[in-house]
Amino acid sequence: MKVAIVGKGGVGKTTIAGTLARLLARDGYNVLAIDADPNLNLASSLGIPEEIAKKIIPLSENIEFIRSRVQPFFGGIMSFTPKVDDVVDRFGVTGPDGVKLLVMGTVRSGGSGCMCPENAFLRALLSHILLGRRDVVVLDMVAGLEHLGRGTARGVDLMLCIVEPSIKAIETAERIYKLAREIEIREVAAIGNKILSEEDKVFISKGLGEIGISLLGHIPFDEAVIRADMVGKALLDYAPSSKVVQSIEEVKNIIVEKYLQ
Repeated sequence: MKVAIVGKGGVGKTTIAGTLARLLARDGYNVLAIDADPNLNLASSLGIPEEIAKKIIPLSENIEFIRSRVQPFFGGIMSFTPKVDDVVDRFGVTGPDGVKLLVMGTVRSGGSGCMCPENAFLRALLSHILLGRRDVVVLDMVAGLEHLGRGTARGVDLMLCIVEPSIKAIETAERIYKLAREIEIREVAAIGNKILSEEDKVFISKGLGEIGISLLGHIPFDEAVIRADMVGKALLDYAPSSKVVQSIEEVKNIIVEKYLQ
């Protein structure tokens, strides 16, 4: 199963991605977590020690390695099928519960037409991960889906949008939904996060219903998430019995039942 987690900045998608990855690993799945968000916070949410996380260089910044794989032919034409099948084992970092993290970094701005060596390499790598590997993949992405092209998107089983009770979060979800449809991602669902009241649940349900996005569950607001971040710990380590972890566990069970059985 390959699940791409997206949403407006600040909605809590990285905390959910890291916790979901570890809960899946605890169920016995071989889990690969991919950090493709500019903020590069997934290592912390997975519980990888800070002294190790600081040494991780995003693949997009490893220019020398990328150019060694995307070798230009005579006349300056790049190879769009670089060797990538060894990248996860070579650069992946194993964290708690056996989750392997690969920090991909982001593609350059400029739209899908930008085919610099870094973009060509990252797109080839993501295509291999989504279409060629049998891991359960949890992909923490930017809202714009910059890494995904129409062909690569075939490997995404579920686009999971994290939505907080705000107009901007609903608008972002609508934009993501349209982009996902354009690149033919079949399954798009959402999780409501930072819920404080029944009114919040109704607001999110109504907004997503008007768009046509199904809702897998709600996650309550919990200050434990903030405190875990303040001390640099994964939520699953800091507050394993918190209502947030329990709610993510419930969503995980839904995903497993629907996509992994």
